[in-house]
Amino acid sequence: MKAIKWSRNQEKIIHTYVEAYETLRKETDLSPNNAIINRVLSELVSVVSKPLDQHLAAEILNLDEIRSIRCSMLAKLAIAETLMEEHYAQSYVGKVSTLEDFHSFLYWENYKELIKTEMKELQKVKGEIRSFAFVGTGPLPLSPLLLQQELGANMTCLDIDEQAYSLGRRIIQQLDDGKAPSNYVLKDGALHDYGACDLVWIASLVPNKAEILERIFQTQPEAIVAIRSVDGIHQLLYEPVDATKFRNVRCEEVGRTIADSFIINSTIYYTFKQ
Repeated sequence: MKAIKWSRNQEKIIHTYVEAYETLRKETDLSPNNAIINRVLSELVSVVSKPLDQHLAAEILNLDEIRSIRCSMLAKLAIAETLMEEHYAQSYVGKVSTLEDFHSFLYWENYKELIKTEMKELQKVKGEIRSFAFVGTGPLPLSPLLLQQELGANMTCLDIDEQAYSLGRRIIQQLDDGKAPSNYVLKDGALHDYGACDLVWIASLVPNKAEILERIFQTQPEAIVAIRSVDGIHQLLYEPVDATKFRNVRCEEVGRTIADSFIINSTIYYTFKQ
């Protein structure tokens, strides 16, 4: 087998990823309270966010050294992201009254740009949205709040985690201006009734996407479903959506956003085939 000649950029990504994995594996505190974690994750996101051709990304993703640690790394990164959101949520509870009060959040500008990109694509596939649900909201509900600001629609947030629900619900209540009803429900998205929703958003870290899709189809087959995914080298940070796993529902992709060096996630829009 011919050995791959790595570019300097590829070598940097591989080295940074492996080093970050070793750090996350050894450290017991993956929260922002740990300066080591802050430094390592900041460098990792910076390195992985730089533009990279798809074939170069595929070479890295197929490298045995990367494949052997990627699943464990994604689990560690999910924990770190949840702890980061909890950390910031706790600092904002009782101290915010408008969305702009979140400007000190590390990824505030990235969130705003992501929502702006998603809204442009959504407008191509769906007209007026009167009510939407966001599954996997987490403790810091910036995505659904920004979506509600853009859509002016009724909002239902769902999360299965009690800590996320407790913090997120308090923040949503603080920002409730009465213009459009808001609610945060402690529930598995696979058990919710989506009958009142025109749109259902599923966060990238939600594990049971196939079951949630089945439930949406059962309760509201006319809904548009938006699922956050990743492409290319960003698969080092998140698991991409695999539509082949949606065996019990027939989905049709009707739109997709493209990630860039500022936005990690791509978002895929689906409708159900009747």
